[in-house]
Order: sequence, then structure tokens, then C-alpha cells
Amino acid sequence: MIEQPKPKEKPEWEIVLINPKTPNYEGVVLGIEITSAGFTGPNLDHHGEGYTSDSPSAIEQALNYDISSLPSGKIGLVKPDPDSVGAIAVLMLRKEGRKFDETLVRAIGLADRKGPGVFNKDGASLLGVSEEEFERLKKLVAVARYKIVSQRAPLLESLDFMKRLLTGQIDEREVGDLYAQDQKELEEAKRSSEVVEIKKGNNTIVVVTSQHSRAFDIGYGKGNVVIAYNPQFKWPNGVVTPKFTIARYDSNVPLDIRGLLEELNKLDEGWGGSENIIGSPQQRVPKITLDELKEIVATFVSEE
Repeated sequence: MIEQPKPKEKPEWEIVLINPKTPNYEGVVLGIEITSAGFTGPNLDHHGEGYTSDSPSAIEQALNYDISSLPSGKIGLVKPDPDSVGAIAVLMLRKEGRKFDETLVRAIGLADRKGPGVFNKDGASLLGVSEEEFERLKKLVAVARYKIVSQRAPLLESLDFMKRLLTGQIDEREVGDLYAQDQKELEEAKRSSEVVEIKKGNNTIVVVTSQHSRAFDIGYGKGNVVIAYNPQFKWPNGVVTPKFTIARYDSNVPLDIRGLLEELNKLDEGWGGSENIIGSPQQRVPKITLDELKEIVATFVSEE
């Protein structure tokens, strides 16, 4: 008698991406930073009203989340990054009873909450580690961001990568290669970009004129509000126009983005976006100049 192969066991948790424009929450038992409307289930998130940059991030919350209360089903996330994918990795590693680097978890959370500027400057003291240890952590955080965000690795590949990174089961050559690629790309972006900083109270507006995809990485390394100006942006249909994108690092940054969007549409109808990022009208030259935009954005940033 030929023995039939055993059917593969269905995974306890299925990881799914949520489209914020047309969200489908069917079967989602846990959200990871789901900011789109309509989700009422448990959600590991640190954005919105009542949260600050000192509130634990998703990956930090995953350290203490009661996984025994989490039924099988879908875990949904909107934006894959080291914090959100890392949160799922931590939940799975805890469920599997495996040890992992909790200091690296805290480093990923800190970088996500505070942004690269604060993280690079004050990370060692905020984490309570030596400068040597912080250099190790900073390298791993950069590698995670490059793999998941820059390379846009498929979701399950990103999850496997984060599990290997957190458990130390990753080849040092892979880490070294990814870090070298990340730093090369970032340096190329810096060389091809023009950066201007505008102080507004305790906040910094960073204006980055660049055609490079990492304009925002440059900007967030210096401040929490970024105006990215691409003088020759190529739209999907091939049309080339100047393009402005304005973003705040997260919802804790005191930029009245809704008020700003309303004001810009009064001056030049067609601006659009979401709670943290807005852009100029599509496929045409904006009527607002860069100098005008700097002044307008500054009026909507609190001095606190």
C-alpha cells in the first residue's frame, strides 16, 4: 500500500496586506498599525490621538502582547517596514518558544518612534547601551529597512528575514552586503540632492530637492517635516512635470496637514493625500513655487 503524503498543516496565522483605499478585514484577528477606517479588532499601533513618540511601537508592544488570547486567523498590516513586520516576527518567535535579541527589538522600535535623526544622535543613551553595541544595532536596523523598504522584498520573505535577524541566524556576509548596498544608495542620494533646513520652534522642516527615491530618508535624518521637490518627476504614463510631496514623520508631529491641504487646494486645486503625506496635482506643473510652498508649510507647523 502506497502511503499518501500528509496534508500540510494550515499555518495558525496568515499574514495579509490591507489596502487602505479598499480595506477588507474579513478574518483579521489582529492588526499591525492598521490606520484605515473600520477596523475594530485589537491593533498594535502607536499613532493617532493619545500617542506620543514615547509610546511603545508595534514591535515593542509585541513583546508583551497576550498571544494566548490570539485565535488563529489573519494578521493584517498596511505598511511593511521593520517595525510592523518585526512585530509579527516577535509574536511568532514567542509562540514558537524561541529566544531572540530583545535589545534589537527595542532599537527597531526606537528608530521607528523617534525617526533616524534622533535615533542616530541619541540612540545609544536612550537604549542604555555602549557606543560599540549601538553601532552593531544601528547597522542591523539599517539592513532591515533596506531589505524591506528599499528592496521591497515580498512580505513572507521579509518576515523570514526579520525572524533570522532577530534570532541571530543570519549570515554575516548577507548583512554586510545589504549594509554596503544601503550605504552606497544613501550616499548617492545625498550627492544628488540639495537640502535646506527651516527651523520652526522645536521642529525642523527639511526641503529636499532631488530626483532620488531616498529623498525622504535624507529629510528625516535632519527633521520631522519634509518637503520633497522633484523637478522632473516621471508619471506612470510618461508625462514629466515638477512634483511636490509634503510629509510628516508620523501623526505625532505637530503639522496641521488637513489645514495645509485645504489651503493648498484654495491656491491650486488638485492636491491630495492622506493623514501624513500629501502631494501636488498629478501630471501638471504646480501653480505654487517652491519658495511659496516653504512659507505656506511653515505656517501650519506648530512652534511647540
